[in-house]
Amino acid sequence: MLEVRGLAFSYGDFSIEGVTLEVKEGEVVTLLGPNGSGKTTILKAIYGLLKPKERCVFIDGRDFHELPIRERAKLAGYVPQSHTPPFPYTVLDVVVTGLASQLGPFESPGKEHYEKALEKLGLLGLERFKDKPYTQLSGGQMQLVLIARALVQEPRFLLLDEPTAHLDFKNQVKVLGMVRRLAREGISTIMTLHDPNLTSVYSDRVALVKGGRIAAIGEPKEVIREDVLEEVYGMPVSVLEFNGFRLVIPGGELNGAD
Repeated sequence: MLEVRGLAFSYGDFSIEGVTLEVKEGEVVTLLGPNGSGKTTILKAIYGLLKPKERCVFIDGRDFHELPIRERAKLAGYVPQSHTPPFPYTVLDVVVTGLASQLGPFESPGKEHYEKALEKLGLLGLERFKDKPYTQLSGGQMQLVLIARALVQEPRFLLLDEPTAHLDFKNQVKVLGMVRRLAREGISTIMTLHDPNLTSVYSDRVALVKGGRIAAIGEPKEVIREDVLEEVYGMPVSVLEFNGFRLVIPGGELNGAD
């Protein structure tokens, strides 16, 4: 289990306060909220890219941020919204860099490392791009390569910052479907999303974020509600039931109503 206990972080006049959540094995938890609410900051602080004020992230009771880098890499993989490498590496080489923490200081990747990287590219349907310069890919293809780079670590937890950014609808479904498949294999995920409808379909639990705090957390049916969403987003919405899922559409003046 991954536990976040009262995470706090601040910069300038913005702060994250009292963020508490648990992620069980094989669970998908989504941070949902408006731009600037603190979703990405929370994710980075959980992973340790930003340093929280106090010890607050634990995996199986162990302080995640105090573990050796190699062990942390085996426990959690992080995928940013975007990445620009300093050199035009091939797609395969970019994925192999996900194993850097598992190599010695003077050790080069071997055949087994490249085979593992190619396997993860195959999982995402990217084998044909293995020799192509990463910098020549589309934004959506780059995002998929970054996910493959995280998966090559074979982590227990994935932290995905807007994994559907730059992706068309087909690839959004492909990536989020993959997240669900990985969950069935026991890999847990914390991800940030902007779309409440995708969140409702692909999440086990949802944490609604507003002003650096979790405004509500629970199963989609518990928090994807008109009153809660209107409070978080500051706009009228309508929530419809469809095939067991909740469909969110703008309400009031935003859809032409009085």
